[in-house]
Amino acid sequence: MSSAKLLSAFQEAHGHLVARAASEKSVYLGLVFKSYTLRTTSQFALGYFFLIVLGIAERLISFGIDSIRDKPGQPWRIFPRACLYYVVTMIRYVLMIAIMYVYVEMFLIICLGLALGQILVEAIRYFLMMRRLKRAKLDDGGSSSSLKDSLLESNAHGRPLRSNHVNESCC
Repeated sequence: MSSAKLLSAFQEAHGHLVARAASEKSVYLGLVFKSYTLRTTSQFALGYFFLIVLGIAERLISFGIDSIRDKPGQPWRIFPRACLYYVVTMIRYVLMIAIMYVYVEMFLIICLGLALGQILVEAIRYFLMMRRLKRAKLDDGGSSSSLKDSLLESNAHGRPLRSNHVNESCC
């Protein structure tokens, strides 16, 4: 088959798909191994809800990776971190593929899900910080300078209070 015929066949198929998509008012949502065509309002709502949940899950699992601390003499802790990273990477690729369909509303929904997930992560961090402050206040007798220093220092494992994993970009 010559390249001219192949190009002509491709252009004809592309024109047919564009004409069909314009007449159906539907959106194609591809998710790595499975894809869906969203046509009705309930299908859009379910698809958007799924993408929001994926965004929240990505942020929370990334935070979970950071909460599994390395300890000397316990190399087995590498395995759960690697498993969680595998799951996070799969979620990130699903979100990336969904964004690649260039449907603005879907892009905004994915950003909303990631933002809500980050809000949850920040709320959890704040709760943990306040608990650490309260514990330090009880142990130290309430000295404000030692409380401030305990927040600015690294934790007991030598890691900074914030890890780069949660701060990694999604896509």
